[in-house]
Amino acid sequence: MRYEEFIEGLKKKERYIQCEVYRIFKNAIKHGATYAKDSYQEVFTEIIPEVPIKVDEGREERTDLVIFSRRFGNLEPKLIIETKQRVFQQPGKSLVAYSRKVKNYAERLNVWYYAIYDGYYWFLFSRVDPLLLVKVLTVKVGETLDESFAKAVMMSVAEISYTNERRYFKELDKYSVPDKEFIERKILPPLAKSFKPAEWKELVIKWKENAL
Repeated sequence: MRYEEFIEGLKKKERYIQCEVYRIFKNAIKHGATYAKDSYQEVFTEIIPEVPIKVDEGREERTDLVIFSRRFGNLEPKLIIETKQRVFQQPGKSLVAYSRKVKNYAERLNVWYYAIYDGYYWFLFSRVDPLLLVKVLTVKVGETLDESFAKAVMMSVAEISYTNERRYFKELDKYSVPDKEFIERKILPPLAKSFKPAEWKELVIKWKENAL
């Protein structure tokens, strides 16, 4: 057996991606992740795996990772991260299924921001209309998925929770997707149709302007 190829294959699996995201965000939080502006302060304190969520009477599911922060003296869930294996056949349809599920988790946990990550594409969502899809980024496991990225993500969601400024979002521009045409054709249309069937074309236009 060629273990090099075997290991490379395992690194593409969902469980490995989840472990790497947990490790990197955990270290970023440990080394200090605090957003402060004027008298406002938000401190990211924990990332917890496999958080149980009650989806129906008597039935629970588990979301992969939840990041918690403390502000105004209260500890609260801030960001859900759902990991998945990268899909090459009908990637838009696959993302739609995950986005529905994670949006439901976010609503039940009262979390305003959630991300879906497949080891290559990072999709950051907000429950606040009309954006929904806030950013699409390219972040590779073992390469650009690092503490710097993790901190930029946390600071960005803290920033847009408090102010209209986008200083930290500019730091995410370095992770912009190189294959925008693929995202525009294969990912955005089915995703927009799932969120707003009657207004999906207008939503795609907004996403092209804001998320890519």
